[in-house]
Amino acid sequence: MRFHGRNSAWGTGTKEERFRHSYTPEGLSEWAPRLREMAEQAREVHVLFNNCCGDTAVRAAQSMQHLLGLS
Repeated sequence: MRFHGRNSAWGTGTKEERFRHSYTPEGLSEWAPRLREMAEQAREVHVLFNNCCGDTAVRAAQSMQHLLGLS
């Protein structure tokens, strides 16, 4: 699963504007059940965060790990 963010500048902004997005816990939590379902059907599931402006991707990954009970 590849997450890009939900930035309003996606189609028009600069690279920094398009990828400047911080996920909220609520925004990520809706994906946790879907990822668990994928994990039941696949040997491996990879989750990538492409909201790479600053440290937003790292923080999103840490939040997702927590939501999935992996940290």
